[in-house]
Amino acid sequence: MGDISSKLLVNFISKYPKKSFLKGEIIIFQGESPRAAYVIQSGIVKAYNLSIHGDEKPVAFHEHLESFPGSWIYAKVPSSIYYYEAFSEECTLYLVPREEYVAFVQSHQFMALSELDNYVRNSLSLSMQLNALQHSRASEKLMYTLHYLALTHGRLVGEHQRVIDLHLTHQDFANLTGLTRETAATELNKLKHLGVISYGKNLPYSVNLTKLQAILNDQYIAELDQSDKLVGAS
Repeated sequence: MGDISSKLLVNFISKYPKKSFLKGEIIIFQGESPRAAYVIQSGIVKAYNLSIHGDEKPVAFHEHLESFPGSWIYAKVPSSIYYYEAFSEECTLYLVPREEYVAFVQSHQFMALSELDNYVRNSLSLSMQLNALQHSRASEKLMYTLHYLALTHGRLVGEHQRVIDLHLTHQDFANLTGLTRETAATELNKLKHLGVISYGKNLPYSVNLTKLQAILNDQYIAELDQSDKLVGAS
């Protein structure tokens, strides 16, 4: 969000009530019709679905000054299609009447463009996450997931290094990829030994995009070679 749209939004939402949630607290239940549009003052909010077996399937992480649930705010659905939960230790949110929030966005060109930018980025995040899930090997699922997280929720700390500003556990990676926690931990440790990622207790994941991309390219080339061999054999 640009400086102008950020200032406009902060000035607008400051007159509305706030509510805080601790990590793990449900903000909106799936199927619930929210009382208002939520705008994040601080913290990170996780949006997720549940499988028929009760497994958590994260779909997005919302950050500072983002609003949710978007599909309900803009009257595309009558209720929330996901669960929304506080992901950081504490989240503070503004509660803004939906009609007033939409009218505000529509009346300011910078805000309308900022909202469009947010939804384009969210669409990109979802497509990258879907691409990661389509791979069959556990290692590829994790590498593409790391790539998606580094680009969408990472900040550049070196020429090739990005730190993911989400406090993720092995279970979070398991939920994101559909793997078991044990498999996710094993594959993450392999990548750590290869220097692709670094992490530790109370330290966020840092991704070396050059090394990550090199491994993904090597695997892609290996798959092409294998396909050529199979075609030649037939």
